[in-house]
Amino acid sequence: MKNYRSEKPDGYRIAPSPTGYVHLGTVAMALVNSYLARQNHGRFYLRIEDTDSKRYVPDAVEKMMTTFNYFDIHFAETYVQSERAAIYQKYAEDLVKQGKAYYCFCTEDDLNQMRETQLKNNEPTGYYGKYAKCRHISQEEVARRVANGEKYVIRANFGYQDWGDRITFVDAARGEIALPPQINDPIILKSNGLPPYNFAHVIDDTLMGTALVVRGEEWLISTAEHMQLCDLLSFPRLNYLHMPTINIEDNGKKRKLSKRKDPQALVMNLVDAGYPREAIFEYLLTIYNSDFEIWRTANPTAPLTDFQFSIQKIGTNNPLFDLPKLNDIAKNVWARYDHATMIKVFNAWNWQSLPQITPAIKARIEAMLGVERGGERPRKDLVKFEDIPTLYSYLWDAITVDGASLDGALLKKYAAIYDANDDKDTWWQKIKNMAPDKPSLKTLTAQMRLAITGKTNTPDLWAISRILGNEIVKARLTRW
Repeated sequence: MKNYRSEKPDGYRIAPSPTGYVHLGTVAMALVNSYLARQNHGRFYLRIEDTDSKRYVPDAVEKMMTTFNYFDIHFAETYVQSERAAIYQKYAEDLVKQGKAYYCFCTEDDLNQMRETQLKNNEPTGYYGKYAKCRHISQEEVARRVANGEKYVIRANFGYQDWGDRITFVDAARGEIALPPQINDPIILKSNGLPPYNFAHVIDDTLMGTALVVRGEEWLISTAEHMQLCDLLSFPRLNYLHMPTINIEDNGKKRKLSKRKDPQALVMNLVDAGYPREAIFEYLLTIYNSDFEIWRTANPTAPLTDFQFSIQKIGTNNPLFDLPKLNDIAKNVWARYDHATMIKVFNAWNWQSLPQITPAIKARIEAMLGVERGGERPRKDLVKFEDIPTLYSYLWDAITVDGASLDGALLKKYAAIYDANDDKDTWWQKIKNMAPDKPSLKTLTAQMRLAITGKTNTPDLWAISRILGNEIVKARLTRW
């Protein structure tokens, strides 16, 4: 078995755990790694880290793949850690033979008693030094206890060598970092024969040729331990990039965006709400690359693949989830789409979730998506599709209008001359013929808009009226 790839590492990966729906941060990691792989002519691969059976959710992998497919995220290779148990076991046993790891038979009660003693003596808690009592069990005793069916784990022997005061490494975004070495002997193989994250990560990212391990900053503190495991395994030390995590304000305090507490943490909630996929990508790029907004302003219609992602432009502060920012980006993204693209994206969305949707109303919505589209100043009112019933409520048959200020006689006069077949110039000339001056013209158009749409501010009223048709427009004008 090769210890590591002989060729130059060229892999970039995401390694999510199947614990439920996909977190927004997972999509961010996928986005960053896909850029790095493309820009460095590397491989972009997926590794499912499913060795923690307590957190495993049965259908999570299917949900994960559905999300990746929606975002057009594709992988050159896919690995599943639970299918690689024999590999981890072989490396663990090799370390045991070298004296760099050992079988540990300590029970939960043993460990709890040890912890109580350490706390009582004001000592660091953990399995180390004189407390690592299984370090020196003989091979004969190990064989006997295994034969007797005693449960065991395998621990790395971090007492095997002197690690010094600090483990130093270079984070690709943060520069040189020095951390104290891990003194505890970590478990590298659990009693079920599967490894915890630390051991599997080091083996997999080495064997899979990962050029740069991109992960959340919550793992930064564990990097010294991972370097130590590389050394025990005689692997080259891995290269790391620790990304800041997306936070949220909660009662005046910042905390990590949580799948359990925050609906916006689940990226498919944003998709289900009808945000454009590209807007979610652009929002994440504004968070993780300070150059992106400058680039987008200079290149308003360029595809995202043209952007050059820079590791040096990744901040180290935790960004706050900014819903108004996402909404503004969504408006700009919609404004770049032509009518055909808008219809395509709308039909791919779960439009059946809209209230009282009928074929006629769906057709009106599709037509409305083309109003004031294109040109130098395309309209920017739409944020997400689930807003359509509120934003374009007048497309439904029944609307609510505050008619106290409406002039019924004036509206009936306009209804008598209205024809949905009129082109825009003819339509506008008829309106001007009804109004002798600018104040009366302003009053008339305001009355028309309110009566037809129930709103005081809408896109092009001529286009809306044509979408609704003669019968509906005249009925709304003559009801007062």
